[in-house]
Amino acid sequence: MYKRQILSSVILIGIICWFSITTYSHIYINDIINDKNIELSAVNSNYEILEKQYNQLKDDIQSSSQALEQRQNYLEQILDVTKVTIGNIKNIITDDKNSTDNNLSDTSDKRTKNLIRNEKLEKVYSNLKSTEIKQSENIKLIIEDVDSRLAFVKSTLTGAGLIEEELLELAINLPSKTQGGPLIGFKNRLNDTILDSSEFNELYNKRSLLNDLELAITYLPTTTPPENYWLSSKFGARRDPFTKRWADHKGIDMAGWHKTPIMSGGSGVVVKAEKNGSFGLYVEIDHGNGFISKYGHLSKIKVQKGDKVSDNQIIGLMGSTGRSVSTHLHYEIWFNDEPIDPLKLIKAAKNVQKIKQQKYDS
Repeated sequence: MYKRQILSSVILIGIICWFSITTYSHIYINDIINDKNIELSAVNSNYEILEKQYNQLKDDIQSSSQALEQRQNYLEQILDVTKVTIGNIKNIITDDKNSTDNNLSDTSDKRTKNLIRNEKLEKVYSNLKSTEIKQSENIKLIIEDVDSRLAFVKSTLTGAGLIEEELLELAINLPSKTQGGPLIGFKNRLNDTILDSSEFNELYNKRSLLNDLELAITYLPTTTPPENYWLSSKFGARRDPFTKRWADHKGIDMAGWHKTPIMSGGSGVVVKAEKNGSFGLYVEIDHGNGFISKYGHLSKIKVQKGDKVSDNQIIGLMGSTGRSVSTHLHYEIWFNDEPIDPLKLIKAAKNVQKIKQQKYDS
């Protein structure tokens, strides 16, 4: 009987111990599982954040490549520069979007997936950076060329007695007034910096100014009205041939043979073709952008008011009508309602022609 009691007690104690150990193990294991679940949830949350950042980064890089491609297209429109392989970079990005994610979509090792992604992005960024550097080199070369052309145009305007600001102010339909602003430098989210776009903006602004000046300068009446002549009176103060007193001469007198053909100084519209007091038989042409040319003392008029005339078109014949002492052409050029020296524009004709024909190096 005593032995039976001892055995029962031992069995009971064993059951209690087993139950205690089992319960403790279950609780301990559950705690471990809970901790692991919390860690896994945090990892998944972090991964989702990284996934969003990665997708945003891909979009940023895609936008960057498009911006570079737009820049390259602009550069190629200006000069025949070395073409940068933007297309290859776009293919890398496209391949990365279409193939990399698909190939790794079933990969359980997310760390490996991220490493492969980072390697891809570093390659793309390296290509973008290389492209930006090449473009920067091209931009510097183009700026040098544009600076040289601007200097030539400005020197021509100065020699012609014209002020750049006034010329642009009166000009209509200028390229800079009918197009958008410069493209902006793209953001490089890999290191949160913005690539310098100052050189590109400088090029854009200078090129826009050059385009405006090149267009505005095409309105200059630079053709010599009589092919053959000698200068009998200059622009500015002179002694009046009748009164012998000093007077303001608003044009030049170009002497020649009677009935020498007189050509238009440039293309435009005839606004006057008539007998005009002391000017005698007189023609006035509006060339646009503030330029007007006037032709006096003609022996015959060969155009009518409203006619559109071209450069070098014969508009009349040299004579001595009106207040004149001998056969000559009284020739005036007005800009912005002020007379300017026609001789300066005639002397600038060769340079203006080079600008019109884009032959700066000839």
